Amino acid sequence: MNEKEQLESVRNWVREKLINERTGHDWLHISRVATLSVYMAKEEGADLFITETAALVHDLIDAKLEKSERLTAGEVTERLAAFNIADGPIQEITDIITRMSFRHRELLKKRPLSLEGKVVQDADMLDAIGAAGIGRAFMFAGAKGHPMYGTQTSVLAHIEDKLIKLKGLMNTKTGAGLAEERHQFLLQFAARIQKEAGICKS
Repeated sequence: MNEKEQLESVRNWVREKLINERTGHDWLHISRVATLSVYMAKEEGADLFITETAALVHDLIDAKLEKSERLTAGEVTERLAAFNIADGPIQEITDIITRMSFRHRELLKKRPLSLEGKVVQDADMLDAIGAAGIGRAFMFAGAKGHPMYGTQTSVLAHIEDKLIKLKGLMNTKTGAGLAEERHQFLLQFAARIQKEAGICKS
């Protein structure tokens, strides 16, 4: 298979795997992240194949997925090899998806992601803010039984504790530029919830 065929095989596999995912880590999220990643890879000069493939598989090992949907990094590696992707790119892709999580941000200061990894991480963070990010936050809350506001597990708390920080964590110039408008929308939305709930902050 050539790279175009390999990418199509990966897309079809991930789509089938995550089509019914309910927490906002579904195929639509993957598709948006992949599209953003390709755009940013072109702007930043990153390898398009590694970037797009990593974007397509980045959530398959996420602990937020149900056990029936979640894979180990080894299982992802095996499937990519089955699509005749070479060992070198597979190693780069695996390195990206195992280290790009928000919870690894301190470790990344010691060993930063590759350019491709930085692009995919930016795209993933971009899809956590703005309109799509707000929608995903509600999807996750609904799946887990969390309220809109009023607790530390609420949507509003998630916005205030994590999502508003993402603009400042962008790795690339392109990502930082795209983040600004989404960040402002996120702030407006949070302020609106507070106003309507009668919990406006001074």
